[in-house]
Order: sequence, then C-alpha cells, then structure tokens
Amino acid sequence: MPLLDQLRRRLLPAGLNLVGVADPAAWDALSTPARQASVLQPGTRAIIVVGNGGRALWEAMVPAMRRDPTLLTEQADPVDAWAGAAVRAADAVLGSAPRRWVFASATETTVVDFRVLAHLAGLGGHSRLGLLMHPDYGAWVGLRAACFVDLPLAPTGPLDLDLCAGCPAPCASACPGAAFPDGQWAVDACSAFQTRSTGCRAGCHARLACPVGAEHRYDAVQLHYHSDRASGRPRLRAQAGVPDAMDRFAGEGPHWTGWRERVDVRG
Repeated sequence: MPLLDQLRRRLLPAGLNLVGVADPAAWDALSTPARQASVLQPGTRAIIVVGNGGRALWEAMVPAMRRDPTLLTEQADPVDAWAGAAVRAADAVLGSAPRRWVFASATETTVVDFRVLAHLAGLGGHSRLGLLMHPDYGAWVGLRAACFVDLPLAPTGPLDLDLCAGCPAPCASACPGAAFPDGQWAVDACSAFQTRSTGCRAGCHARLACPVGAEHRYDAVQLHYHSDRASGRPRLRAQAGVPDAMDRFAGEGPHWTGWRERVDVRG
C-alpha cells in the first residue's frame, strides 16, 4: 500500500479524513525566509498536510471521551490533544525519514499559514471568508498538522477552484461586524468587532451562512467550543457526559489579539 494511503488509513479512525502533499518549492515561493522548508527541516522533499472535514473528528472524539473522560479532563485543549495524539501514532508509517511536524495549535511555537499549505496540498481553494474552501465540506474544515519530510512524495495539489464565483455572498450580509467591506473578509474589521462584542462567541455567522457543504456544518456544541473554549467547554463536558467537577481545566476564552497576529502569517 502506498505510504500516503497508509497514513490516511491510520488517521481516519480519529476523524482526520483529509491528507494531502504540498510541493516544498511552491511553499517556499510564498513563505517568509524563516519559514522556508529547508529552514524548518533541512532536506525536505514533501510537506504532508493533515486536517479534518465536516464533523468526523468530533464524532470520533466525543464517544472516546465518554469511554475515557481523561481525554477531556486532563487536557487544556482536548481537540488539539486528540489530533496530536492521532498524528503521533500514525507517524510510524514514515519510518526513519528525517522529518518535522508542525501543529496548528495554540501552543505551537512555529507558526505557519496552514491555509496556504492546505491549498498547495489540494485540500481546498481560497474563499471570500478567508477560510479554506473544500469542494465537499465547504468551510467546515479544520487544519491540524503538517510534516516537513525527506521523502519523495508527489504533490496532490494545488486545487485551483473558486467556489465563491457567482455566489451572492450570504456570508457578507450575515456578518454582524461588517467585516466584508469590499466583498472579502477583512481581518482587522473582524478582529475589532470581536474585541467589543460577544455576538460571535457561539459561532461565526458568516461561516454558517455559506451554502457550500452545508450538510457538513459542525453541530452547535462543536461550533461553540471552537469559537470560545471558556463558555464552550461546559457544553462539551455535557455532550461527553463528563461531570464538571472532574475537569481540571476551565477552558480559555478567545484571545483576539494573539489570533489577529497569527491569522494571516502567510507562510
């Protein structure tokens, strides 16, 4: 079985159902000098990108938490921990190849723009929402990890597809923060609104209004948790059947300043 298929097979039970390969040269053409592939991992010949589309990760994770509540109660961010554990377990299929994993998590010190990597890997196209847009899952995609590896893996992208072309942009009209002044998502307008309002704490109105992949939208608890872990974590505990008293962590609210600094790092 080809190596990439082996990796997909290992990751799928955890709900990590999107795996692609980006060309390091294409990445380097878009990245800053400090994030060049050869700087992050000398000898890189391929960049493997891992993510999840739709509700697959959540539907795998929550039942696992019911069986083992420590998957929630012992983790500051159980979603990052769940994805990270699955990636580290699947890593064995890469054998002895020199490599470096970078994670799309709040604690990651090496910050790369996963939207760029995922596009180059064929996992989706650009959108006016500023999010990666998958042809099936729409905007309901989570990007989790990338591996800079010394293996001769063929690129699976980029995916040159504009799913926003011809759309009347219900996302823009649904946004309470007027964050689409020119028809495209404006990060500073969004960030400014988030610092003065709690109107999007339970989910992004613009993202919810997108018609692409609507059948794959996250459920209300998943939406809330990703938007604000402080108020969303109790709902996750309830969904997983975990008593509040068992949880070591309260959950952190959105850090809009840090988010603004990280959201458009572009390589």
